[in-house]
Amino acid sequence: MNIFQILLRYEWLHFKASRGLVLLTGLLLAVGLYGIYYGTTEVARQRAHLAELPQLAAHNVAELKTKFPGPADAGEIGYYHTTFAVHHPTAWAGLALGQRDVNPYYLKLRLLGLQGQLYASENVNPTKVLTGNFDLAFVLVYLVPLLIIALGFNILSSEREQGILPLLLAQPVRAGQLVAAKLTFQLGLVLGLVGVLSAVGFVWARVPVDGRLGLWLGLTGLYCVFWLGVVLLVAAGQRSSSFNAVALLGAWLGLLVLVPSLLQVYVAAARPVPQGLALTMQQREAIHGGWDRPKAETMTRFYQDYPQYRDTAAIRERFAWRWYYAFQYLGNKSAAPLAAAYATGLRQRADLAGRLAGLSPAVALQASLSALASTDLPAHLAFQQSATRYHDALRAFYYPFLFRKIPFAHADYAREPRHTFTSAPDLGTARRSLWQLLAAVGVVSALGLGYFWSRPISVGVSG
Repeated sequence: MNIFQILLRYEWLHFKASRGLVLLTGLLLAVGLYGIYYGTTEVARQRAHLAELPQLAAHNVAELKTKFPGPADAGEIGYYHTTFAVHHPTAWAGLALGQRDVNPYYLKLRLLGLQGQLYASENVNPTKVLTGNFDLAFVLVYLVPLLIIALGFNILSSEREQGILPLLLAQPVRAGQLVAAKLTFQLGLVLGLVGVLSAVGFVWARVPVDGRLGLWLGLTGLYCVFWLGVVLLVAAGQRSSSFNAVALLGAWLGLLVLVPSLLQVYVAAARPVPQGLALTMQQREAIHGGWDRPKAETMTRFYQDYPQYRDTAAIRERFAWRWYYAFQYLGNKSAAPLAAAYATGLRQRADLAGRLAGLSPAVALQASLSALASTDLPAHLAFQQSATRYHDALRAFYYPFLFRKIPFAHADYAREPRHTFTSAPDLGTARRSLWQLLAAVGVVSALGLGYFWSRPISVGVSG
């Protein structure tokens, strides 16, 4: 058995003898398992809710069939009939909930103007939104670094403060070997813990076996190596254990709280977007104005986009459903440029945040795990686009009934378009984050090793 193996063995014995570290490791394991349970339970709750929506839609159809026992005017059916656009979660969503806790995962749609329905969501507890949901990704991003700090804040400093470092260095043991053995043991312990939690999460969530497994493990592994590099960099200063602990906790606060907050402020200022409320107000004002606009003017503007209905009879009555839906469409069209600017601005924000994620490995890891789970902002924007196309399909289905004055029969409910959507994983973001984390590991490791070897090892206690 060589010197390095002996040092590793004694690191293991020291870890077993330290009840605090064993308890902390066990606690993190338990918290990680709870994160897996909470995330998968939340996704199961969302799936159960989505499974109830077809029943709600069928109940709505049954009520309409009772209200209109015979062939009815399609305008009334379109006004009272409710259907749903649904965003199904992937199997990975239980491990990284991402924005599924703040953005709606289904939309209740009618034939009316789209924007007010597109940005409607259920009321949620603002405190819960602020803290976010608890899942495995949260444990990996925020809590695993704290374990690494607890394991490594007193590298060399504890031996120095106990007065045993001179005795160790008097043996055929170099300081570099001692530090390497400590870091190797800690890396093995943390990677083992992260690997166990990830494996349990994969099995529990029943994720498909594909390349995302390797990306997940590679990303989380590099993140752990990065934090061990930070530990090495701080330990190279050869200060006291208390100083190292404060410095490492400061690094944790800076990289996980301060830098992400500053990045968010910068991205919001650099890529301003109109508010969703502005879209709703723009559409609402245009629709309300349609009541006072001459019917001929409204229909002329509508026929510019739908010339196939230009040959329909002129509207002479006080109210007609085709006129009503025509100015609903025009109101939605008036808000379309603002809606496009809003969606484009959000995508630009996401792209800019992705490019800047390298400034905080925590941001890079969190963004990549959400991208793998299809729970990030681009996934929600893709769902909104799908819901918009679905609303277009509903209008295309109802317009012939409205403008050709075809009675809407009970059998026509079954022919109405249905919607389902499951977003695809963003592997590009995950691969980019992999390179960002690799670069961060290289930088912090080079700084730590350079700082460590540039200073002679002090055996005395320093502040």
